[in-house]
Amino acid sequence: MTATAPATHDTDTQAVDEPGAVPELPRTLVTSPLFFAHERQGGQVSALGLSRRERLRALHPRAWDLLYFFLDPRPATEATDAGYHPDELAQALAAGLLEDAGAPRTRDMFRWEDHRWSRAAYALYSQLDLPYTEPVEEGHRLPALSDLRREEISRFQSDRPYPPRFRVEPKAVHPLPAPAEPFVQSLDSMLARRSARKFAATPVTLDDLGALLYHSAANVRMAEDSKAGGDPYYLLNSFYTWLQLYVVVQGVEGVPRGVYQYDFAEHALLETGLAPDDAEIAATIQGQNWIGGGGVSLYVTVQWERYQWLYRHSRAYLNLLIQVGEFAQEVLQAAYQLGLVGWLTPAVAESRAARMLGLDQVPADADAMYYLKLGYPR
Repeated sequence: MTATAPATHDTDTQAVDEPGAVPELPRTLVTSPLFFAHERQGGQVSALGLSRRERLRALHPRAWDLLYFFLDPRPATEATDAGYHPDELAQALAAGLLEDAGAPRTRDMFRWEDHRWSRAAYALYSQLDLPYTEPVEEGHRLPALSDLRREEISRFQSDRPYPPRFRVEPKAVHPLPAPAEPFVQSLDSMLARRSARKFAATPVTLDDLGALLYHSAANVRMAEDSKAGGDPYYLLNSFYTWLQLYVVVQGVEGVPRGVYQYDFAEHALLETGLAPDDAEIAATIQGQNWIGGGGVSLYVTVQWERYQWLYRHSRAYLNLLIQVGEFAQEVLQAAYQLGLVGWLTPAVAESRAARMLGLDQVPADADAMYYLKLGYPR
């Protein structure tokens, strides 16, 4: 099925013609998290096996089947019962496609999974050849596709209502001023944008914070207007289906230091009663301690049940990561127009952030996925 070669050479894969003696196999096998396949021109599939430092120029269809079969650890006997020959399993082991699931070396490979990261095999293989609900061939006009999407969303809603956005029981509500003028992008401020790691102790004005959140959440308000009009198409809004925003005030005029949930509809901060110091904030982002000074720390938060209700396939997670980045850019664009500077990172320790923000107490499954610090430059 496969043939291996030195790390500096490509090799073709081969079918097994005449199986010899039955090889001795590990009891349990699993797809290697370090084996990456990709499609080349003409539909040919190549692979890179990092555990053996080898490249396979062409992957046999049987290897492809085995890759799927062992995404979760399974006894080798299940594969032979399913029609795979032991020689095929042995060659897949030799090529680095499969690993002995019980070996210490393999446990080390999967150590990063123990820290709540999904292994690359799932991200890559589980989303190939996904069926599309809408037609993919050419010749369909956009209005017809929009109608089809509306019908599909309506069908989802008839099966199970769309989950509501959770809202904390606030200790106090702090209304924010909405900007009087529409947001106008300044090319100069965008070109001058730089990440900052020093922030002035000067508190951010309430007007600036209000304008920052108001402009950043324009897409969510647009979706709320669509929802109020009875059009289910609002659910296809990029940010609406998952976004929760937590604001940790470190220095804002007229607002006590503490953790707040941002209410998109009311344009207000909902006080949670929690008030972490800068050291506690830094601990949620791997100890990156340059986030002191005035301003706010924003935690871009995902409410999972809302996103999963609409996006019912494995590619959704990758799409979500892109959308998280898109929202962060919305925030930064608004911030730099207002004279604020920012710094951002995806290195959020979800469990620590959940405890600090109070996400472990809300009536929904939610995680902070991205962090932004915003304030005046020092």
